[in-house]
Amino acid sequence: MTVRVRRARQADLPSLLVLFEELDRLQRDWRLFTPRPGMADEVTAKYGQALTRRDVLVAVAEDEGEPVGMAFAEATTPSRFSDERALELSGVIVRADRRREGIGRLLVREALRYARERDLGWVTLQTFGPNRSAMEFWEALGFTPRVVQLVAPLDDVSRRLGDA
Repeated sequence: MTVRVRRARQADLPSLLVLFEELDRLQRDWRLFTPRPGMADEVTAKYGQALTRRDVLVAVAEDEGEPVGMAFAEATTPSRFSDERALELSGVIVRADRRREGIGRLLVREALRYARERDLGWVTLQTFGPNRSAMEFWEALGFTPRVVQLVAPLDDVSRRLGDA
């Protein structure tokens, strides 16, 4: 494997969008909310703007110049009750045909390097609970659930409250 991870550049945006679209397809079965029209354009703009920001990492994993994975990470303050900052990982995706080669670990390693440079002590992320392969990947790296988002259709809650 000759995969290397580096910071993304403007020229990478089309490839990053392809990877984001793959992530979007993979998440379709777990998604509750319908993405708004024009989401791809918003993501492209977000990634393009992020390339110039010091508090954001857009990393690309490439093999012989071909993008095979990416990660988006941003320094945040995850708690309203603390000033502690953390690195929030999102948009971590490895092309389906390149999974289980250690590419995801390389992307996480780069995110950790980035977090250490900024003196951040925590890494946070969100993933869909039913996505067992993602959950297993993150749990193997030591991530554990901290906050659980519960969702229900409004009509179901109303019916159970006896309002319907």
